[in-house]
Amino acid sequence: MITTVTLSPCLDKTVKTPKLDLDSMNRVEQVSLDIGGKGINVSRALVRLGVPSRAVGFNFSGGEKIPETLSSEGIECRFTECPGSLRTNLKIMETELGRTVEINESNPEVASEKIEELKALIAESAEDSEYLVLAGSVPKGVGVGIYRQLGEIANTKVILDAQGELLREGLKAHPFMIKPNIFELETIVGKISSESEIIAAARKLIAEYGVKLVLVSRGADGAVIVSADEHYTAPAVKVPVRSTSGAGDSMVAGAILALTKQKPLETVLKYAVTAAAGAISHDGTTFCGMEEFEELLKK
Repeated sequence: MITTVTLSPCLDKTVKTPKLDLDSMNRVEQVSLDIGGKGINVSRALVRLGVPSRAVGFNFSGGEKIPETLSSEGIECRFTECPGSLRTNLKIMETELGRTVEINESNPEVASEKIEELKALIAESAEDSEYLVLAGSVPKGVGVGIYRQLGEIANTKVILDAQGELLREGLKAHPFMIKPNIFELETIVGKISSESEIIAAARKLIAEYGVKLVLVSRGADGAVIVSADEHYTAPAVKVPVRSTSGAGDSMVAGAILALTKQKPLETVLKYAVTAAAGAISHDGTTFCGMEEFEELLKK
């Protein structure tokens, strides 16, 4: 079992338009509405790849579609219900220029008693989990030390995907793996301008915080994975880009698939990049199944 934690779930509304003109009306070619939140995305990607997953986290008013969708996909749900309305994230894709604009809302503030309730739920859920995935932003009222706290109470291997102070504090709980993109890595180690600097930065975090693996996503440039004594790089799989939503979360799911099969580090990276490609080749926040994954893996 893989348990994922989403503290700031959302609905992802993706609209496609040929070109965004800020000074006039824009006509929409296509609209999709999907449940979202990084941990939720990882769970959805995992089950599509045949890995059992459980989704834990907060939920808000208007979020009834989240447990309904997850349950229909065979994902166990354990959510702490909080007052206030669920946020919606708007993603505008310009099909002619290949650009995406993201406009993200914030969830309501969460009371301290709800945080404690969720901590107990996560501690219980981690007991039968091979990995616990802590991913994404947090609502108001939840301090930047939350991922450190959750990592410390979880008696299992933790995978952390966060940025800024959430990542910096979460590292103090010595997670098994982190999955920053270049920007997120730079918030911790400073400006990075080459592949060798990525590897050096990852090794620094491994030495300082006891992290076992650092998986760095590089968008169109692929990804890099680093351990204490190995490192590999991979280009992105060439596929038509229909949506970038959920690509990083699919990358985490692909890596977990390889880890659960005890694959070598090189294969962990191959699986990660393949799963990410499967996500971006679909509209909205959608994930590839095993048949598509195996075809993309050949590339």
